[in-house]
Amino acid sequence: MKLFLIFFPYFIFSQQIKKLDSVFCDCLNSRTVLLKGNSKIGPTIPPPNSRNVNEISELKQKTKFAFEKEHNSAWYKLIIKSNGNLVFDIIPTNANDDYDFMLFKGASKDFCDSMQKFHIKPIRACISRNKEKIKGLTGLKYSANKEMIKEGLGDAYAKPIEVKDGEIYYLVLDNVYKDGAGHSINFYFEENITINGLALDENKKPVKAEITITSQKGDTIKKLNSDKNGKYNFDVALRRNFKYSLNFYNDSTFFDSKEITTKTNKDTLKNIITLLPTLKKGNKYTIQNINFYPGHANVLPSAFPSLKNLVRLMRKNEGLKLLIVGHVNGCEGEPKSVKDQLSKSRAITVKKFLVTNSIANGRITTDGKGCDEMLFPLNNETPEWQQVLNRRVEIFIVEK
Repeated sequence: MKLFLIFFPYFIFSQQIKKLDSVFCDCLNSRTVLLKGNSKIGPTIPPPNSRNVNEISELKQKTKFAFEKEHNSAWYKLIIKSNGNLVFDIIPTNANDDYDFMLFKGASKDFCDSMQKFHIKPIRACISRNKEKIKGLTGLKYSANKEMIKEGLGDAYAKPIEVKDGEIYYLVLDNVYKDGAGHSINFYFEENITINGLALDENKKPVKAEITITSQKGDTIKKLNSDKNGKYNFDVALRRNFKYSLNFYNDSTFFDSKEITTKTNKDTLKNIITLLPTLKKGNKYTIQNINFYPGHANVLPSAFPSLKNLVRLMRKNEGLKLLIVGHVNGCEGEPKSVKDQLSKSRAITVKKFLVTNSIANGRITTDGKGCDEMLFPLNNETPEWQQVLNRRVEIFIVEK
C-alpha cells in the first residue's frame, strides 16, 4: 500500500506533462511543416547553441536584414498546400527571450546548398529588439506595414506574404539569448474579403457611421466611415475560419455590433443592412457582443470595442442616464439566488468600466434578471453560440 501511495501521484503528474517538440538547427535538416490551413507547432525544446553549419550572417546574406550571426537557431521547411496570405505568430515560451526570424523562398531543390554558395536574401525578416509589452511575440501580421525590420528598436511584425499551393519556403528562427526557452508557432491563412452594406437609422434614413472590424481578442483590424448616404464598401484580409465583429457607431444613435465569420458564404458579407436605433427614454438595447465567461462576471475580450463605444456615446450625450441589466445562461446546478447575484455582478462590471473611463457614477444604475429572461432556452440541443448570447447585458435609457 505504501508503494502505491508514493508512485501514484508521480504517475498522474507525468501524464500531464506534454512532451516538447524537437527543433532542427540546420537548413538541410529543417523540420517539414505542411500548411493547408490554420495549424500550430510547439511548444518546443530550447534551440541548442550547437549546429553543424552556420548559414546565416550579415556577411553571407549581404543585407542589414539578417542575423548578425546564428546564436540558437531553429529551421522549418514550409510546404504550402493552399492559396492565400500567410501570417504567423512566433510565441516565446519565456517572454524575456528575443526571437528573430527570416523567411526565404525555396526556389530550387538544392536551396540549402545554395545558401552556402550564394548570397540569398530573405523576403521577410524581423530582427528588432524584443517588445516587452507584447511578451516577445513576432511574426507576420495583417496590420504590419513593413516587409523587413532591421536590428534595433523597431516593429515586432512584418507584412504577410501571398503564397500559392505547391510553393516552398524556409523559416529560420534565432534566439539571441543563451540558456533561453523554446517557442510555439501559430500559422494562419488570410484571404481578401469584400464587405459592403448600408447604415440606416430606425426610420431607414442614411446614417454616416464609423465602422470597425475587430477580432475576438478585441483588436481593431480596419476602421472606416460610411459615406453621407450610409454606404460602405471595402476589402479586408481576414483569417480563415475565424470570427470577427463588425461594429457601427454614430454619436446620435445607439451603436450596433454584428458577428461575422469567414466560414460562411462570402455573399453574406455583402449588402448588409444595419439599423441604428434612436436614443430614446425608455428604450431597451441589447448589445450583441458584450458577453461573459461561463460562471463569471468577466467580459470576453471581444466585448471591449462595444464597451468603448458605450463610453463614447455617454461622453457625446452628457444628459444620458442608463440602467444596465445583467443576464445568465440558465439556473441549473446552483441556487437561483446565486445566479441572480451573478447577473447583477455582470451589470456592475460594465458600470465599473464606464466609471473607470470618466463616466459619472450617478449616471448609471444596475440590476440583474438572473435566468428569468434568457434569449434562448437552455437544453441539450442549445448551440454554444446561443449560450454565449444568454450571458449578456441590456441597456435601458432612463434619461435622455
